[in-house]
Amino acid sequence: MSIKFNQNAVSSMSSIISSIENDRYVYHWFLILISLPEIQQKICVQNKKKEEYQSLKKIQIAKIIIYVALALTITAFCLTKQFWILLLGILPLVILVNLFRKNRRRVAAISEQFLLENIQPDELNRQTLYQTCEHLSKKYNIPSLVDIITCQDFIGRKVLLGAILILIFLFPINDWKILIVVFVVLSATVAILNTSIILRKLK
Repeated sequence: MSIKFNQNAVSSMSSIISSIENDRYVYHWFLILISLPEIQQKICVQNKKKEEYQSLKKIQIAKIIIYVALALTITAFCLTKQFWILLLGILPLVILVNLFRKNRRRVAAISEQFLLENIQPDELNRQTLYQTCEHLSKKYNIPSLVDIITCQDFIGRKVLLGAILILIFLFPINDWKILIVVFVVLSATVAILNTSIILRKLK
């Protein structure tokens, strides 16, 4: 789902939840928001969405473990040149996709609870998604949704350009092991940039 900067659009709770579940930028922004200690503590103290927070933490840990497993699988393949080793990475990839879906549903559920408690429905309906995020970003001193989009796209382009330049000028382009290593490094960089801890420091 692509984001459009349409300031004439009117938001709603259902559209925001749908955006969290389908748009990576909106998902990452709300992940930063609900990961704030004051928000997490408030929702957990009220015993609302406490199980979702616990599940969210478990999913985050599981994602890190799978990333490590995939990195080890690719490294083993580069060292042994045994193609069957790549087959071992299929299961972690399937699990990772499933975890991404569960993660987004958890973030959407917690975010919905937060919005219900902190923004009146009529106020939410009068604002676009960007206006709502801008208001909350100032209130909680976190990057705005526009900041997240701009920074991630900028860094992503720089990383991709750097990888291409390294392949062209420093390594022989026909070396498939170098291609794999560059792909792994690029993927790891993107994954790290997508964590709430890193994104929260962009402001």
